[in-house]
Amino acid sequence: MGTLARTWKLYKASFEVLNADIEMLLFPVMSGAAALTVSASFLLPMHQTGLLRQLATGKADWEVYAILFAYYFALYAVILFFNSALTVCAYIRLSGGDPTVRDGLRIAFSRMHRILAWALVAATAGVLLQWLRGRRSRGASVAGALAGVSWTLITFLILPVLLFEDRGIFDSIQRSAALFRKHWGEQLAGSFGFGLLNFLLALPALGLGALIWPLDQPAALIVAVVYLLILAVLLSAARGVFTMALYRYATAGQGSRGFTAELIEDTLSKGGKVQWP
Repeated sequence: MGTLARTWKLYKASFEVLNADIEMLLFPVMSGAAALTVSASFLLPMHQTGLLRQLATGKADWEVYAILFAYYFALYAVILFFNSALTVCAYIRLSGGDPTVRDGLRIAFSRMHRILAWALVAATAGVLLQWLRGRRSRGASVAGALAGVSWTLITFLILPVLLFEDRGIFDSIQRSAALFRKHWGEQLAGSFGFGLLNFLLALPALGLGALIWPLDQPAALIVAVVYLLILAVLLSAARGVFTMALYRYATAGQGSRGFTAELIEDTLSKGGKVQWP
């Protein structure tokens, strides 16, 4: 079975969980709305004052990076909060419970100190990676790209670790990295497989737009954008459920609703292993 076929099975299992709790789709919607509000409040003024161009050309001074840090912190905080609420609901459902939106928001709010602490670390990492990518040195750019991929992978399970384990921020990062090293195949196949399948599922937006374009150009744009927004909500929620199922398997060694041990083992055994130093 190829990577896409395995990833599609993981998608189906995720959507089975979402089908039982359609209200979980509200979290990506709220997250997207909050992220757009934060981004507009920072990026529009930065564009008007030319700060974004300074960042793009690598000519920004520390004050610009300070503003960028504030933007990253605010953005991560709102996204992580709603992602945490989704993760909580996924955990309750996969554990056999019947979660509500209020449950997700309540428990996520009770972990707000951890969410904000992680947003602070993530914002710091984001600024450093942006600084590396903004250097004119090819070596620095490559190092930034590689560091970004590595950071994404080792923090793959950071959110459930922060929410459900009594650990500090840096201990949680180490825990996420340890789970990643132990279960590399699942996460590698899930990350790259999800990305490729997401791209393929987005292609119909281009097809629909191309069909309607000769008849009504504004309508073609609206249809394509609405399709992509709905797809983004569905895929974000599915990814959250998948990550929670992966965390449960990595920590308890058991499957969850829709995610049998056999399905996860198949992803693990076919995803490939690497040797870590």
